[in-house]
Amino acid sequence: MKAFIAITVARQVEGDMIFIKVEKAHTKATAIDAFVAKHAKQFVETMTTEFGPMECQCTRSSMEIDIEGDEDGT
Repeated sequence: MKAFIAITVARQVEGDMIFIKVEKAHTKATAIDAFVAKHAKQFVETMTTEFGPMECQCTRSSMEIDIEGDEDGT
């Protein structure tokens, strides 16, 4: 089964850390495309991390993924 996700890739402004955050998932690409179009694609955000808050340059985009197994989780 195909699924579509909106992701944010965040790179620490002053450092080497990179974070990937899944924002939303849906079975229809149009729903995710609309979400991405409605929200900023390039932005700066302070991410809460296990190391404390980090200022990051972020990029939001969509991605198609394959989900293995049946709908009942097997």
